[in-house]
Amino acid sequence: MGNESLVPQKITDFVKGRETVTAEDLMQNFSVSRITAKNYLSRLAKMDIARRIGTGLYKAGREQTSSVEFPRELLELAQDLKRRFPMADFVFWSMNMLADYAHYAISRDLIVVETDKTLSASVRDALIQKGYHATVNPERRDFREYADYSEKSIFVLERNETYGLFKLDGLCVPALERIWTDIYYFVTRNELNFSPGELGQMFANMLQKERINFNRLLRYARRRNLRDEILIFLYNLKQSSQFLVPENVFTGRKGALEIISEMVEGAKE
Repeated sequence: MGNESLVPQKITDFVKGRETVTAEDLMQNFSVSRITAKNYLSRLAKMDIARRIGTGLYKAGREQTSSVEFPRELLELAQDLKRRFPMADFVFWSMNMLADYAHYAISRDLIVVETDKTLSASVRDALIQKGYHATVNPERRDFREYADYSEKSIFVLERNETYGLFKLDGLCVPALERIWTDIYYFVTRNELNFSPGELGQMFANMLQKERINFNRLLRYARRRNLRDEILIFLYNLKQSSQFLVPENVFTGRKGALEIISEMVEGAKE
């Protein structure tokens, strides 16, 4: 039995007719329990009739998708690895996949291949044979110096993270938000030699072009233990610029963020 048969049509019509909806809305309008209301909203999200945009807050419509360009070199490399290791699971991405959002041209690209631990060494060797500077589970020095080699650098990461992926030409590719968050992670945790200012400019351009799925961004940031940092970044961006960050992004946290801002101002006096 599909999820759609478990959601009354009157509930579906109600959700479609509203800008946003919560479990409390369903409880008040249809006299259902909180658990039942939450289950209805969860099922509608799985049916792409609604999408979760905050804690307990849903919006009618499909989840926004973000587009990325798959560079030809990366596509050919990915297809070659899939031919060599047909049973393997890979995730392929590179910094140049955000080139359309960069202020300046990315002078030295960095390619990332995510795969299983049992294959990482074999994948590295195959990449070296193709003329790349390939490193398994790079250390901070590798992140700092990746642009210094004559060969293009490829980092082979032993990861099995499946969130934020979609299929492109039969290959697993991270969503835009996941790529940006991983670059932020590399800059802040691994000393990646990449300008934080440029990373911020990329985000601003993504925001201007309405390419950000905030739900996906914050979910993936949580999986990277970065959620609080990203929320602080978003709050400061909203306070100090013309860019529109939706209020629902801060659901349950806006009060604390405003108090922190006042505390900082108090400390300056």
